Amino acid sequence: MTRKLCIAIILIVFSSMVLANRRSDYKVKTEFNQRVKMRDGVELAADVYRPDADGKFPVILTRTPYGRKQGATAIHFAQQGYVYVSMDIRGRGDSGGQFVPWRNEGEDGYDSIEWCSRQVWSNGKVGTTGLSYAAYDQWLAAIQQPPHLAAMFVHSPMSDPFVDIWLAGPGGLPTPMQIGWFYRTSERDKPDMTAIDWGKLYWHLPLYTLDEAIGRTMVNWKAVMDHSQLSDWWAPMRYQNQYDHVLVPIMHLSGWYDDTLVATPMNFAGMTTKGKPERVRESQRMIIGPWAHSNRLSSKLGEVDFGSSAEMNEENVEFR
Repeated sequence: MTRKLCIAIILIVFSSMVLANRRSDYKVKTEFNQRVKMRDGVELAADVYRPDADGKFPVILTRTPYGRKQGATAIHFAQQGYVYVSMDIRGRGDSGGQFVPWRNEGEDGYDSIEWCSRQVWSNGKVGTTGLSYAAYDQWLAAIQQPPHLAAMFVHSPMSDPFVDIWLAGPGGLPTPMQIGWFYRTSERDKPDMTAIDWGKLYWHLPLYTLDEAIGRTMVNWKAVMDHSQLSDWWAPMRYQNQYDHVLVPIMHLSGWYDDTLVATPMNFAGMTTKGKPERVRESQRMIIGPWAHSNRLSSKLGEVDFGSSAEMNEENVEFR
């Protein structure tokens, strides 16, 4: 599939985000560390990049645990006539609250989308985008049905708990390699990953004390280990049992060599068969290319080059 065709398909999916005065040369106004209050009073940090012009514009929101600094991408979209809002999720970066993986993303995502819709620079249409965790948290927000969510661009999300290698995995326990993610998110900012002999650590038993073997007790790792069977404890983290609650068009994107690939075709199939109403089922699109989890800017994977048609620069995507 050529990049041109990829972009054409994405245009169809985001047709609900209307931009009245189409331009591509806006000067950009930035507003850093804006405080976005959640329903419980916790304030999340967001950077806003918007056209430096009068008027109201559609909004693109991304919410991530990996650092909200996305200057080049954000500036690109602001120049095209969109407001780009990049946010640290609860307990990460400059945001307040405590980070508990996946648990608060539904309500926080809803509140963040609605905050975007109320701002003076917003035309009330909010689309969400993001990769991996920032894709998964889009689903958790969407099932809450925020009224101003217009569309989603979902890059390589994880599945529900116990479906694939994330969120305890099909065997009921996380694999040893997942401890690296828990360690990476055990501080507000990324800790020193080079300080750990990961090859040696992965052989440690019991799995329950892998965190202690690193030298840091991690309550989030312990919590997952303590809930090794599907139960109500996992309910706030599930979305694949609620496709009929998602009411917007979605661009589903993943790679054949992506370790979370299973979620994307499952979600596409779920939305096209269970999505309501019919217009939602018909507005789903999916692209799967020769990519790993986050290498879509390159046509090369390992020693194999798949050619220029395998490159997908998402900054060339146009949201309408």
